[in-house]
Amino acid sequence: MSILEVIIFFLVVWWPVFFIILPIGFQQLPQKGKIIFARSAPKKPNILIKFAITTIFAVIVTIIFWMLSFFNVFTLKTLLL
Repeated sequence: MSILEVIIFFLVVWWPVFFIILPIGFQQLPQKGKIIFARSAPKKPNILIKFAITTIFAVIVTIIFWMLSFFNVFTLKTLLL
């Protein structure tokens, strides 16, 4: 696997995992007085924690896939063809 394939695989894994983890721990902002927030606005988004969890998971999956490809267990080409 070339470095470009590894980067693309990492990004393809990272984005769906990020969107899956994003709603975890969601608490709606309380509506106070005349100030009305969007119902989808979270109280504490914890973006950095979710970003870190997603990145760690994507790195682990990418390393596992790269190792399987490096030791010729299977490659992207065999999966696609």
